[in-house]
Amino acid sequence: MTERREEEVSLSHVTDIISAEPVSEAPVSEVADVESGVVVAQPIVETGLDRSKSEIVNALECMLFVSTGPLNTAQLAEALQVGPTEIEEAMAALETRLDSGSGLQLMRVAGGFQLCTRPEYADYCAAILQPARKKLSRAALETLAIIAYRQPCTQPEVEAVRGVSVDGVIKTLIDRGLIKEAGRKHTPGRPILYATTPEFLEYFGLNDISELPDIDALAVDEVRALEAQREMFRQTVEKNEGDGEDGETPSGQ
Repeated sequence: MTERREEEVSLSHVTDIISAEPVSEAPVSEVADVESGVVVAQPIVETGLDRSKSEIVNALECMLFVSTGPLNTAQLAEALQVGPTEIEEAMAALETRLDSGSGLQLMRVAGGFQLCTRPEYADYCAAILQPARKKLSRAALETLAIIAYRQPCTQPEVEAVRGVSVDGVIKTLIDRGLIKEAGRKHTPGRPILYATTPEFLEYFGLNDISELPDIDALAVDEVRALEAQREMFRQTVEKNEGDGEDGETPSGQ
């Protein structure tokens, strides 16, 4: 068997090129094994993130897990260098996967996405976690509700509804980042207008203001509840009066 002579590869020696992957513009001698008259191109290993759908889904899950707040489509698309459509499709796949038996759920919060624990496991989480922030007082919740439903609105308008001064409450809500100044009203004195913030949406787990409960429906439910209580009270009184009329008076009285 004639010993094969090693020789420098040049284009003049190539009769066939067999390539599994594009070899870019690298020199033939750097990307091929030499056979007699044949160059077999070696695959070039690409660097960077694998763009397969499953890889993007896994990457999104990790990013949402380590994030301290919601991430929107634009942020995720820029980080992964993919289009918004691919992010939305991957999010749908992730949501389906989590809904198949995970203790976590994917939620749309403040215009973005966030991984959250499911409500049915809240007690387990509370057993090992301390509250991250103090609960809002009743006065703060009432003031915040008025601003949320009437925004933008002024402090005097809020006070007209509550019937008390809200100076301190307004400052507290601003410090907590739940409301912000939203300009001034075109009336005498130019009072400051207040509106809710993205932190407000995040605090209450809302995607946007349109997800606030229907205040008219809440009022109707409250009226029905009061009517039900009155009816129950009336029936109890009538029953007690009936028992008194039918009962015998003890002897000696």
